[in-house]
Amino acid sequence: MRELLEGAQYAPVAGRYKVYIIDEVHMLSKNAFNAMLKTLEEPPGHVEFVLATTDPQKLPITVLSRCLQFNLKNLPAALIASHLAKVLDSEGVAYELPALDMIGRAAEGSVRDALSLLDQAIAHGAGEVRQGNVAEMLGALDQSALFNLLDAVATRDPGRALGEIDVLAARSVSFDATLKDVCAILSRVALAQHSGVMLEEGADSGRTKALAAILDAESVQLFYQIALLGRRDLSLAPDEQSGFTMTVLRMLAFHPGGTAPRVSDGQKQQRTHDAGPRPAGLATPENEGLTSTSSGERVEVHDWLRFVESLQLSGLAGMLAKQCTFRSFEGGVLDLALPADQKHLLDRTFQDKLRSELSVHLGSKFRLQVAVGQVAGISLAEHEASRRNQEQIAAQSAIAEDPFVRTLREDFGADILPDSIRPITRH
Repeated sequence: MRELLEGAQYAPVAGRYKVYIIDEVHMLSKNAFNAMLKTLEEPPGHVEFVLATTDPQKLPITVLSRCLQFNLKNLPAALIASHLAKVLDSEGVAYELPALDMIGRAAEGSVRDALSLLDQAIAHGAGEVRQGNVAEMLGALDQSALFNLLDAVATRDPGRALGEIDVLAARSVSFDATLKDVCAILSRVALAQHSGVMLEEGADSGRTKALAAILDAESVQLFYQIALLGRRDLSLAPDEQSGFTMTVLRMLAFHPGGTAPRVSDGQKQQRTHDAGPRPAGLATPENEGLTSTSSGERVEVHDWLRFVESLQLSGLAGMLAKQCTFRSFEGGVLDLALPADQKHLLDRTFQDKLRSELSVHLGSKFRLQVAVGQVAGISLAEHEASRRNQEQIAAQSAIAEDPFVRTLREDFGADILPDSIRPITRH
């Protein structure tokens, strides 16, 4: 630094200014900064200092106060890829656009890092920049494999999704980096859905728009959150592949657009024939006994558990509906059964409330019939109790198998109080 400052006092041999560019200036020592202060405070008229840093917080305040600060923003990946294309065109180097997109994303907004990666890619590809070589060099995947996986999830095809995971495993990819890329794709899909246009055009913009068209906004947000949590918990999984697989299966299991089994046309015609004439005021044959859930799917009253869940009943009507089991719905008569230990719910007030709620979906003239003690199947209340019990067992098992808890029990003789464990509610 002393030698640099001594040379700065002399006028330039050619040109009007001497320009000193010090990169990563925050790495200078305290003594070097102190030596600079006098020159920075009263620089010669022919000298300009350009101090570049990626960590301005490490610069002494005495230096910052003597400088004009310009904060440079990270560049979008598409703009970096476009710049790399111009560089390669001028140099006459063959390249593939998807390969440049991968380098642009890997550079994370830095042109300097992108050019360094480009040099490595040219050397790795024997003078060419190809997608496969760049993916191998970066230890990353080309985006088409991730789009294939998300397409399988969007179309609710678990077999295809598991097949795509096997393909990823065969390439020895980092599943942590893969989940990061999945989050990036889903964020672009969400932006495309809400803005109607892509924020940046690239080689994968067509597939992003296609995915935005087949997925609803609710699914995109849910998948994004699942991918984030899956990445956070990846280190807790038995291995990365199983953790990634469970994340994808979780997306399929909680897909908001899942559909209920449909009744065939033959069964529908048979049921209509058996029902006989319909009393006036009942819903039409096309929508009798159907309700729409928040995701837009149609649930039949014959699928009683899902039907009641979709209605989200509360109060007296909800109490009665959850305890009842379904027997039949024929000729405009909804026949339900109530366990003997719940017969106190057979009060007329409970039935009137339930009938009022169901009339919105089943027609104003339908009749409700509730029998005591002739239960068939399981009620929603029993189903929810069973689900809570399973979640409690799973939570207790997870606590018991936790390495930290096992260490406390084995080394310090700690005991687990089962009643103190509460599962995280996800419903």
